[in-house]
Amino acid sequence: MPKHKWTQAVWLFLAAFVLFSVMVLIEAGPRIIGKTYTESEDFRGSMDFFYNQIGPYILNPVDPEEAKKTIGVTEEELDDHRYRYGNLEDQLASIRDQYEGRIGAAEDAGEKKELTAERDEKLEDIRQNFLDDDHVAEKVRAEKGRAIDEYMKALGENRPSFEHQVRHVYYELTDTATGKTYTNGNIREKAAYKREFNEKNGYLQASQITGDLDYTGEADSLIPDEVKTFEGTVIVPQSVLSDAADRGMADAVYLNDDQLIWGYAVFKAEQRAYMGVWLAGILALALMLTVFRLQPSVWTGSTLSLKLERFPIDGVTAAAAVASLIALAFAEYMKETFMNFVHHTGSFLYSELTVNAAFFMAALGVAVFLVLHVVRRFTDSGRIGQDLERAYIRRAADDLRAFFLNRKLGTQVLFLLIVVFLAGLGFGGVVLSVLSGFGGEALVLGVIWLFLFFTVALPVLLLMARRTGYLNRIIDATGRMAAGRFTEEVPVRGTSVFAKHASDLNRLREGVRLSMSEQARSERLKTELITNVSHDLRTPLTSIITYTDLLKKPGLTEEERAEYVDVLDRKSQRLKTLIDDLFDVSKMATGNVELNRQRVDLGELVRQAIAEHGEEIAASPLDFRISIADGALPASVDGQKWWRVIDNLIQNALKYAMPGTRVYVSLDEAEEGIRFTIKNVSKYELGDNADELFERFKRGDASRHTEGSGLGLAIAQSIVDLHGGRMTIDLDGDLFKVTVEVPRA
Repeated sequence: MPKHKWTQAVWLFLAAFVLFSVMVLIEAGPRIIGKTYTESEDFRGSMDFFYNQIGPYILNPVDPEEAKKTIGVTEEELDDHRYRYGNLEDQLASIRDQYEGRIGAAEDAGEKKELTAERDEKLEDIRQNFLDDDHVAEKVRAEKGRAIDEYMKALGENRPSFEHQVRHVYYELTDTATGKTYTNGNIREKAAYKREFNEKNGYLQASQITGDLDYTGEADSLIPDEVKTFEGTVIVPQSVLSDAADRGMADAVYLNDDQLIWGYAVFKAEQRAYMGVWLAGILALALMLTVFRLQPSVWTGSTLSLKLERFPIDGVTAAAAVASLIALAFAEYMKETFMNFVHHTGSFLYSELTVNAAFFMAALGVAVFLVLHVVRRFTDSGRIGQDLERAYIRRAADDLRAFFLNRKLGTQVLFLLIVVFLAGLGFGGVVLSVLSGFGGEALVLGVIWLFLFFTVALPVLLLMARRTGYLNRIIDATGRMAAGRFTEEVPVRGTSVFAKHASDLNRLREGVRLSMSEQARSERLKTELITNVSHDLRTPLTSIITYTDLLKKPGLTEEERAEYVDVLDRKSQRLKTLIDDLFDVSKMATGNVELNRQRVDLGELVRQAIAEHGEEIAASPLDFRISIADGALPASVDGQKWWRVIDNLIQNALKYAMPGTRVYVSLDEAEEGIRFTIKNVSKYELGDNADELFERFKRGDASRHTEGSGLGLAIAQSIVDLHGGRMTIDLDGDLFKVTVEVPRA
């Protein structure tokens, strides 16, 4: 072993001894340091014994004959004696049964006659018990007299021992009533202890009764305790204690027969032993702080310490606390063993103490190792945060919060655990009572336990079994949902937390089903979008390529060239419009559009839009009916973009309204702002899903033979959304209605 490890081993031994000496100091210091024997608890106990026992033994003895004269008998005592063995019939039957076999087994007539007479005498005595109170009272007094005699016998047997134990307590005490004086020894000797009893300091109260006898009678309740008062002096001579100090602890026979002398010798032995331990403890502490100092790096730099890094810090802290408590327990046992030896001069168990010391050193070493490891980790600022995050108590707190995340469920589970625990505890108590032989008590406990089991525990268990079964059904349904089977709903039963969970799962199921339907619809619309974009871009582009090739041919007339150029111009403009609309929709969808809001009169804006399309309206086979509310209809909007909304809706009506029908355009006030409405009858079949008409490149003309990009409604809706308005489409057969609402300025 390296030198520094040897020094730490010595440090550990010194630390163990210092801890041992400190525990001895805490236990014995208050009664040893700076105290004399007469100030000790043992001495006070010896003198209290003397004062309590000197009355019945010496100063105030009992006169048994006088005590017997005062014996009384109560009605309860009479009844207790009469019915001690049952009622009259039971007692008579019992006596007859006792003698029947004995009389029958007697061999000669004289013996039978004698047993018969004895039986009849007892039967008559029992009958007299129930007929004559005086007969019973005399027997009760006799029993009480025997109890007094037994008490006096025990008192007489113990008196020599008492006198011998306190022979070194000198006294001169005078009865204040009779003047009679009792003495023992010379109270004028130099006293180590002295107490005066008088009117000023209080008189000595001498009782007649003592309870410190190996006696189980009832004399203490039969003898009237007449207390006498005495004045005088009680001392313990200094010479007696000096003689005990000279003899020492070796003369056990001499010392053990006197309580005071024995106590004095033990006290002096304790003073010497404990002072030696404390001085050695101070020396050990000095060596710990100088020669053999603690080197934490030796303890925390080991391989085992590095392996402990993997464990949470609170777990290691708890282990350090447990190891410290175990070390303290071994130290406590060592202290008790040592102090018992010093106090009682009993056999000193060296082998047991050696084994205990070895375990104490081992436990203390483990405790020091773990404590130093914990201190190092707590003082490491670079990793303490990570250690606290990984702590068991942190995770336990998170688990506890999660346990009560749903308070109703957490409370129910906690209540179930408490009921099961109490039911098991009650059952264990009943079984223990049966095994311990408490028949009646076990029966009562069993009945109470069965009542509580069937009224509380069993209903709770059945309720939780039903809830658990319901939870299993929910889990099974959740598994089917996870597998993609959404045809079956989760059954919702009652209003419990499981029922709420089942309802939430049903909503989730419906949401997933709608999401899948929407996803399928989105995939279909995406396919249609790609097809429509391809078609709408390819149509004008094909025309441009075709007429460009025609222009390259020689020999074209000016009329043909002009016609081809006109076609190229129209197709290029259509292609440009389509690309611009697509670009606008993309910008609006991503929110990359700036609004230049101004206060605009929407009534004037609609009138201008109608006038702008006046020639087209007049040339179309449609009858436009315009209804605009009187007065100003102001709104905070971007005028150019709002113009485009109205323009797109009017163009949509011109393109897709059935010829010969009416188109209704209205603008009025609504509850939430200003409402613009346009209604017409479509010349194409629209279907049932109005939302699809807002999709990009979606046109009423599914064959896409009409002019237009299919982006008009999508652009209009994006502009309305940017303004915080609302745009809706209503379909009723071929009736097409668009409503736009915008907040009033």
